[in-house]
Amino acid sequence: MRLWVSPTKCIELEEQPAVQSLYREIASRQTAYDWYGYIGLLPDPDPVLRKRGDGVQVLESLTADAHLMSVIQTRKLGTLKREYRWEPGSLSGEKPSRQAKNLCEALRQDLERVDLFQLISQVLDAPLYGLTPIELLWEPGSSGMRLRDLRALPCRWFGFDEYNNPKFLSFNNPWNGEALPFGKFVLARHFPSYDNPYGLRLLSRCFWPVTFKKGGIKFWVQFAEKYGMPFLVGKFRPGAGAAEQQEMLAKLSQMVQDAVAVIPEGNSVEIKEGLASGRTSSADNYGRLIALMDAEISKVIMGQTLTAEIGDKGSYAASQTHENVLEQYQEADQVLVKTAMEEIAWLYGQVNAPGVPTPVFQWYEAEDPQKDMADRDKTLSETGVKFTKSYYVRKYGLQEDDFEIGEIPAPGGQDNPPGFAEGKGFTPDQQAIEDLVAATLTQGVKGSQEMAQKIMAVIDKADSFEALQEGLALAFPDMAGADFENVLSQAMLATDLWGRFQVRQEGADGR
Repeated sequence: MRLWVSPTKCIELEEQPAVQSLYREIASRQTAYDWYGYIGLLPDPDPVLRKRGDGVQVLESLTADAHLMSVIQTRKLGTLKREYRWEPGSLSGEKPSRQAKNLCEALRQDLERVDLFQLISQVLDAPLYGLTPIELLWEPGSSGMRLRDLRALPCRWFGFDEYNNPKFLSFNNPWNGEALPFGKFVLARHFPSYDNPYGLRLLSRCFWPVTFKKGGIKFWVQFAEKYGMPFLVGKFRPGAGAAEQQEMLAKLSQMVQDAVAVIPEGNSVEIKEGLASGRTSSADNYGRLIALMDAEISKVIMGQTLTAEIGDKGSYAASQTHENVLEQYQEADQVLVKTAMEEIAWLYGQVNAPGVPTPVFQWYEAEDPQKDMADRDKTLSETGVKFTKSYYVRKYGLQEDDFEIGEIPAPGGQDNPPGFAEGKGFTPDQQAIEDLVAATLTQGVKGSQEMAQKIMAVIDKADSFEALQEGLALAFPDMAGADFENVLSQAMLATDLWGRFQVRQEGADGR
């Protein structure tokens, strides 16, 4: 059968693929030759736990290892120290709408009651245990549903069915689990896959290193107790009977505890070093085993070893390379947290404002809050503005006896303006400037003095460049655009003229 699409072109319909087959799922657990598809909940495919026949709860005991806990904290704290904020969502290329801003503000207010530091810390446990389930606790509000709390739950309470749908293993249905209702749960998962929806568990990869390390420490302690302590050798006199020998042995045993013993005449005691002295290679084997297991643990959790224990094993360049690897792991953790938090925000939007772009979770580096103010003061100082000592004490929290206010060097590295060096007079060009100053001071300074005072009052109150702009706009409401720039230019000119006049007066007084 043919379908003509033009006078010269046709399509053989029998040669076209069946469109219906595109909509059909072919590869699934129900159709694959896999016995997993015939059970209710999927068994945990973790290779370590499956071979041992243990549940995920066995991994919790591993964190008793000091080195493992240390590297876990190092990795988590790299993310926990970061600053974050919520921003209104928007469509691509558009500004956030009023509804998006209101939704973001409502979510931000709800989350003020939630300990987000602890929540993020528990989300960062997902790489360790595979996943972190979070339950959203709602309550009715005046303008919609409000979040009362966000609660991270143990991952052992949850499983997945043959369709990879998460299920809650409840008391009433512990084998097949209960379906999770919409808007109630968010799962933060670490590298899940179709075959392993439970996520990749790093702690299971630390199971054998921690186990071997415990065994090494146990035998090392036994070795030290048996061969590391000095031996007491008692020599009894010839002809001593068995009772006397036993009595001497008891006194030697007591001497180990009390370091005091009474030995009959004719008997003697010698102290010999432990058999381990001279057998350091045997003892060192345990230390090397423990160090090797610690290195394996560090590589599993942090991807490298030198940020945990550098010792004499690496150069500065190598340590920097390892630090970069750790930062990449921490950046992946930040993406994990961002994904979970934005899924919470999406559910919040679907419940309260469907169709409105949902808030966005953003990480950012915390900056020095005084940096903007210092840059502003530097710019104003370069234009001739002088700040008092009390200003620096108040704005920057300094002590008065910690600093002195000096003269700001003029451009070019000179201490005084050109033409005012000691022992030199005015050049013709400079004299012309001074004549201009004398002619304009009477009118320019008098007319601009009030404006300069208003501007200085605004500058003294402002703690950021944005606050300075707002203050100037309020002080001069009738000025805008080019007119406002003219006002500032006149004020700057008045300040410059006044400075030149003061310098000239000081030069005249000194001559």
